[in-house]
Amino acid sequence: MNNSKNKFYSFSKALGILSLSALLMVSCKKDNDDASPSIPPASLAIAHVSPGSPELELKINGTKVSKMLNYGTFVSYDALRSGKQEFSINKKGGTDVLARSMFNLSPNKAYSVYIADTLSKPMLFLTEDDLTIPAAGKAKIRFVNLSPDAGDLDVSVAGQAKALFSKTSYKSSTAFIQVDPAAELNLAISSAGKTTALATSKMKIEKDKIYTIWAKGLIASSDSTKLGITLITNK
Repeated sequence: MNNSKNKFYSFSKALGILSLSALLMVSCKKDNDDASPSIPPASLAIAHVSPGSPELELKINGTKVSKMLNYGTFVSYDALRSGKQEFSINKKGGTDVLARSMFNLSPNKAYSVYIADTLSKPMLFLTEDDLTIPAAGKAKIRFVNLSPDAGDLDVSVAGQAKALFSKTSYKSSTAFIQVDPAAELNLAISSAGKTTALATSKMKIEKDKIYTIWAKGLIASSDSTKLGITLITNK
């Protein structure tokens, strides 16, 4: 991933974490007030991957979570009250709910919630994230297909005949796998079973870290929302 993308995601994470932490402190305080003994929290990360959508607001149980959720934003993990939670999204400053979902978050588990699909039919998609430490000298990586019009996708490494991830459908996440570190990993996504690359990217993989590869954007687009690959550091 190039330096400009790294700076963008770092900046987005910093802004998002400030407001997310404030909400989650209130949520955890409420738990301490209302429950005895207290139930351990879950951890939550947030991503806006709805191509063509404007800045959005995510609310949990009616309370706004993040001040900045533009397309491509990733807000890293913070503690959140476990149990059943209502997630909803609306345009910045708006009151109309664009999508709403109930998710049950288990104590001591980590999750990512994705604002996905297009503005005409936005939805919320949740993954459970395995943040256990990789084996010594290894990294962990998974693939999430977040492109609404790309169909089933394969992820391949240049020079390797076997796909790293195969036939991953839209709104699906693979399990994490162990990989060797690489100063420059040349990745390509293609339609399942095909060899023609739909998008490519060069990524750095460091030992002891945990990553998610996103396929996001639209095949039908040629602007900033076109199909592409993004690498996110989960931990």
